[in-house]
Amino acid sequence: MNVQLVAALLLLDLAGTGQAQATEGWSWLRSENAHVNEGNRKLAAGDAKGALDDYGRAARELPNAGGVHLDRGLAMLKQGDLAGARDALKLATQSQATGSVRPDAHYDLGVSFYKEADAAAGKEDHEQAQKLFREATDHFKQALRLRPGDRAAAWNYELAARRQREQQEKQKQKEEQEKQKQDQEKKDQDQQKQDQNQDPDQKQDDQQKQDEQKQDDQQKQDDQQKQDEQKQDQQKQDEQQAQQPQPQPEARPEAERALDALQDGEENLERIKALQRAARERREPEKDW
Repeated sequence: MNVQLVAALLLLDLAGTGQAQATEGWSWLRSENAHVNEGNRKLAAGDAKGALDDYGRAARELPNAGGVHLDRGLAMLKQGDLAGARDALKLATQSQATGSVRPDAHYDLGVSFYKEADAAAGKEDHEQAQKLFREATDHFKQALRLRPGDRAAAWNYELAARRQREQQEKQKQKEEQEKQKQDQEKKDQDQQKQDQNQDPDQKQDDQQKQDEQKQDDQQKQDDQQKQDEQKQDQQKQDEQQAQQPQPQPEARPEAERALDALQDGEENLERIKALQRAARERREPEKDW
């Protein structure tokens, strides 16, 4: 059950117990009708179908009794027969009944339109939903005019009006989306016609340019992929080499050191040569004779 209809349905249940007739005081009857009483008892017990049969008998005896039509409408609402309920409730609003019969009938008509509008909104039929919400607001407004200060009618009037505005906005968005879709379809069709009417040679040149561009793009993509693969291979080799044990440096002969020094500059070379002379002098045997 839609929580937004709680207030409406609570009042609907009260009306279904025959309270409308009790409020009216049966001023429109010479005496209480047995069929109405039996229908009220069955409706209060949840037997809407049985109540409707009794109300039908009462309506045939009292065709101008607004309270009877109101009760018939309530029983049909409980059965889910919205169309039949509205016919009966409209007869109640058009009657000369006094008391709460006419405002209750307008109120319950508002409830019936609201329920159908809510179902249409759930199916995203925004155009139909806003029409039905408008009907609901009209009947809730009539109920307020006939019974000022009815808080339930005022609440549901504001609720239905708000839902109507929401559906109008959604319908507007839907129409804009459909228009954009139609414009895009027309644009595509115009482009297709233009392609069909294009000069064959020009069309072939355009196609060739597109093919060449695709080849260039593919070649660039392949080259970039090769470069990435080479970088990855080099990175793997560097990582593997870094993980291998490095050989310890070995002592090199003086000749190799001298050659290395040549690369470092003449100054280092002279220093190495001086070291070599000093080493030879130390290796010569001392004369003790």
